[in-house]
Amino acid sequence: MERYYFKIQDQDGVLQPDRGFEFADMEKAKEEARTLLAEMAIDGLPNEPVDSISVELQDANRVPIVTFRLVLEAIPHGSQEL
Repeated sequence: MERYYFKIQDQDGVLQPDRGFEFADMEKAKEEARTLLAEMAIDGLPNEPVDSISVELQDANRVPIVTFRLVLEAIPHGSQEL
């Protein structure tokens, strides 16, 4: 088992990981990070001015491995204002 940490960024700011979680391998940890991001989106999509939410996967030494980010972008069409 390997230990991993999740650093969260959402509307409330950045949450540094205070405890690690053990997974059989990195692929399982990445799967959990994606699931965590999806659950965050269910709780609420990003609002302006912060247009994204993210989960950064860190190794046992808290070195970043990969960041999963959900970006919400409004693209106006024609003369419509948002």
